Amino acid sequence: MKRNIHKKSHCSYMIHFFSYLVLLLLLICGNVTAQNYSTSLVKTIKKVKPSIIAVGTYHPLSRPPVKFYGTGFVYSKNGYAITAEHVISAIYQKDDIDNLYAFFPKTGNSEKVKARVVTENKRYDLSIIKLEGSGFSYVQLGDSSTVEEGQSIALCGYPYGPVFGLYPTTHTGVISNISPIAIPVKNMSLLSNRMITALKDPYTIFQLDCTAFPGNSGDLCSYLKPVR
Repeated sequence: MKRNIHKKSHCSYMIHFFSYLVLLLLLICGNVTAQNYSTSLVKTIKKVKPSIIAVGTYHPLSRPPVKFYGTGFVYSKNGYAITAEHVISAIYQKDDIDNLYAFFPKTGNSEKVKARVVTENKRYDLSIIKLEGSGFSYVQLGDSSTVEEGQSIALCGYPYGPVFGLYPTTHTGVISNISPIAIPVKNMSLLSNRMITALKDPYTIFQLDCTAFPGNSGDLCSYLKPVR
């Protein structure tokens, strides 16, 4: 399959949600009080878990047949999903993109769905994939402009891949900083073309005070609001 990398796509309005290692989905925005935080988080986890996928490859005759590469989430009933570009790039490097699959947890086993790459953006570490079929559970995109430092967040995905089974795991934290992308270096000789481009045309990133592990790339990140 020929690899196409597009700098712009029909999903370009989403790219400001993402940092280099973790894709940020603004699912539910607002402030959370101490009294309702726990209840709001429990309800949010139940709501988003059916939309979280493991991204990997499938070979029925191999042992093991499934190879895990990262986390993703479905944002459309028609099966469009988001993951990190470096997750998809790793599959390309193995020359295995034709065997791309998404895996949904299902009572301890995984339900697999064939997928294909729609678009990629290296700068924002963003990939859009399309799952075969329709009628999927999906999450609702939110508005990044309403996010403030100190807001509570929750990451939900697959830390360390399938080591603990394909059961989405949640970690909590806060937005510790909102700032333009910047990469400090010791001297000018260490600047790369990619760094210079980013500094000339900066975009906003969210720094998270939250635990993330290998395998969390592509995680769903939700913001919590008071329960009504």
